[in-house]
Amino acid sequence: MSRQAIKVDVYIDTMNLRSDRRFDMTEPNTKEKILDSAEYLFANKGLKETSVRDITSHANVHLAAVNYHFKTKDGLLEAIMEQRLKPLNRKRLKLLDKYEKSFGIGSVPLEYALYSLIYPEIRMSFEAPHFLKIAGQIVSHPDEETYKIYISNFQDVFTRFKEAFIVSLPHMSDEDLMWKMHFLIGSIIHTCTNYRGLTLLSGGICKLKDQEEIVNRLISFCAAGLRSEVYSHPIEQDE
Repeated sequence: MSRQAIKVDVYIDTMNLRSDRRFDMTEPNTKEKILDSAEYLFANKGLKETSVRDITSHANVHLAAVNYHFKTKDGLLEAIMEQRLKPLNRKRLKLLDKYEKSFGIGSVPLEYALYSLIYPEIRMSFEAPHFLKIAGQIVSHPDEETYKIYISNFQDVFTRFKEAFIVSLPHMSDEDLMWKMHFLIGSIIHTCTNYRGLTLLSGGICKLKDQEEIVNRLISFCAAGLRSEVYSHPIEQDE
């Protein structure tokens, strides 16, 4: 084939791609379509099981659009984290700032600090349930690098709330507080990501439908746990 013929074929192929709306990667909603489709598929098909081609097919965009906007599949996952976690953490800190203005810095009651931490995530679990499924996958079956990126989104928030809890629990050692915050975070994540378990195990008596009830029950449980003394029971050896 002559060079001239090759040039003609490439030109025609390029023109065909440009005429395909799926190839228009700069359309205002292309990025949002990819994010929405990726979030849905990551949640329901799985992080590892979902391919870039699955995402672009679901979003009805060209395969190159993912590279154009996010570079890689991992970059796309990071963008989803940022899209959900930045607003979540802003809401948490905004509530904590509000209560510090009302009660004074260093005087926020424990239950109000817990409300600031818990309510925004419970609300997000209703508004963005797909992302909570993704978070559950990251936490329970972590890829080391993905997990580090996920956790890094909470570092500033963790520090602020630890300071608030120290004020409410002044006699607690740093080690005990870290353990209890670990259990606290686990309770929040489990409530948001494993709600079906509660419904099944309770025989339908308990259903996570009322945000206010969920938040208040979780605050009561976590506040009691944070205030409790460490129980001491020897480990019994198997006979």
